[in-house]
Amino acid sequence: MSLGQFFKRFTKKNTSSQYPEDLLSEKDIHHLNNTFSIALRKCESDPQQLFNLSKQYSEQGAPLALYHLGHFYEQGDGQQQYPELAAECFWRAGKQDLPEAQYSLALLYAQGTLGKVDLVSAFYWFSEAAKLGLSAAQFNLATFYEDGLGCVEDKSLAFQLYQQAADAGFTKAWHNLGVMYYSGNGVEQNKPLAYAWTLLAAKANVQEAKDAEPIMTAELTNEELVEGKEQLELLINKHQNQLPTDDFYQA
Repeated sequence: MSLGQFFKRFTKKNTSSQYPEDLLSEKDIHHLNNTFSIALRKCESDPQQLFNLSKQYSEQGAPLALYHLGHFYEQGDGQQQYPELAAECFWRAGKQDLPEAQYSLALLYAQGTLGKVDLVSAFYWFSEAAKLGLSAAQFNLATFYEDGLGCVEDKSLAFQLYQQAADAGFTKAWHNLGVMYYSGNGVEQNKPLAYAWTLLAAKANVQEAKDAEPIMTAELTNEELVEGKEQLELLINKHQNQLPTDDFYQA
């Protein structure tokens, strides 16, 4: 049976009040996820087998399998995409505290894939994933708080979330910290530290930081530049593992 035929067979929603995962213990779910992960590695190069495997374990309630199945539905079968089925899979896995699924569901809402943009729902699911430590969700949630998208604007909280994502090595957050330190929005203004974060992001090939660095360099005093490069050395020591090994960027 083709992948497209499988898609068509799985378009009927579960109308019962419970899904298989709702009846499983935490230990059972952990075992299912582990078993699925092991099986997944054996058929990584075969999309048909991957889909079959994801569907099989999804029917047993494995959140990780639901997450993979959701991406199959999101990408579609070459003729049609199935965003509502993707959302259902992500939602089911998200309810079981899988942050990657929560993040994927948030993106569907934020991008309007389900028919219209729903920033409130996107904010909720980014929040859930951020609580579980997913740095990409922390970053996106920070942008929501910074601009008041689906929530009340809170630049201080945005800064805290950027800091969490930055500490985890999410390089785009390095640049955003630089912007906030430079402007003094959400945090006390500190131009040398802004310069340090911007240089660090530039070294990680974040294009916005590369564009901002020469402008910032021209605007800072010599003392601020010296202090900023001293701060940069401290940041490099802390984040060495997140920097590219073929670094060529020099301020």
